[in-house]
Amino acid sequence: PGYAREVLGSGHPAKSDEKRDTLLATRLERSRILDDFDSPKVTLLLGEAVLRQAIGGPRVMCDQLCHILALGENRRIRVHVLPFTAGAHALLEGPVKLMWFDELPSVAYVEGLKSGRIWELPGTVRELEDVYDHALGDALPHRMSLALLRSVA
Repeated sequence: PGYAREVLGSGHPAKSDEKRDTLLATRLERSRILDDFDSPKVTLLLGEAVLRQAIGGPRVMCDQLCHILALGENRRIRVHVLPFTAGAHALLEGPVKLMWFDELPSVAYVEGLKSGRIWELPGTVRELEDVYDHALGDALPHRMSLALLRSVA
């Protein structure tokens, strides 16, 4: 409820309480995949701005950062923060999600304002993997990233 009203209500156009509650329920259901230790491997590469911009207010941000921190400390996910000091990098253009499968080709999902695209062409996926790898190389290691999350929270 508080999360839905503050965080999910920040978009445009405004959403009704019912729509925000539905979005929240969907996100919570999706997040349950991390409850299973055999779930997909997840590596987060977060720009430092994500930690510093208090969406939903200080309490909501603290709760969100502590949740990510707990997942990282419990080895459910790997977290890397790309600090402001890294300067410009190709991922400033927008987020990318890379997905690898046991028996299917890799895909990439690139997102923008009101749009998103799945890339399946092997050459394009490799190019996006390369962009991600370069940004990851400039990011803080997992333990340092967790320490930064802890201090910001």
